[in-house]
Amino acid sequence: MKLAATTDLLIPDAEDLGLALHRAAENGLGGVAVSLTPTSPFHMGNLKTGDVSFLKEARHHGVEVMCLYGLTLFGKEPEAEKSYLMKAVCFAHAAGAELVSLRVGIKPGEAPLDVIKEIIKEGADLAEDLNVCLGIEPRKGSAVDSVSAALDLIDSVDSTHVGLVYDPASHRFSDEKMPVNAAEAIKSYLLMIVLSPDDESSAEETHKALLLLHKAGFEDYVLVNAEGEFAHHVGEGRGHFKGLKDYLGELAKEERFTSW
Repeated sequence: MKLAATTDLLIPDAEDLGLALHRAAENGLGGVAVSLTPTSPFHMGNLKTGDVSFLKEARHHGVEVMCLYGLTLFGKEPEAEKSYLMKAVCFAHAAGAELVSLRVGIKPGEAPLDVIKEIIKEGADLAEDLNVCLGIEPRKGSAVDSVSAALDLIDSVDSTHVGLVYDPASHRFSDEKMPVNAAEAIKSYLLMIVLSPDDESSAEETHKALLLLHKAGFEDYVLVNAEGEFAHHVGEGRGHFKGLKDYLGELAKEERFTSW
């Protein structure tokens, strides 16, 4: 597993991807996620699909632009949202990123899910053509507020280029502590693991989740995310890096399960 961080954590008040890549390299990270969350300095208007000058900085430091993170779909302005998603997919492709991570930003019962599904389906068609994946990230308080709701949405879109973005601290499985069968349930959908700043009580469960998902065969990015108030506590967020890097290094030594 490779460790990355969001631009919200690396450069919370700036819009300079070159600087974000430089800071990622300073912290020994493997990648950067361009945060498109509502509180981020970045927004769709800043994404110029033809401008990839920052890739020179990425190559220099050996750091990847690994995804666009947290683009939110409301289903209220379908044509505009579809245009944003297409633009994000094109930017990801130009930047060499393999993932655009999506959220549904409406409360349960208020989201026009049929409209949102159609937006994602059209985005998935372009994503497939450009070899980019779309990842659905469940968020508490939204219409897609659980792993099972995210998997239902992914199945309904029915595309090999749509999968799951998973935060083990935020989304536990029923009353259990990330059981083996939970890793089994999501392993074929999983595109990225997200770790958000949290209290110490979730650390043990998060580490267990990473171990089980590693044994299930997940080798891609683990993303450290911070947004809103947390984005301005960069020192605290960076404090997680060394411990996580050491832990992921230990995971690499673990033998995987050949079957569950």
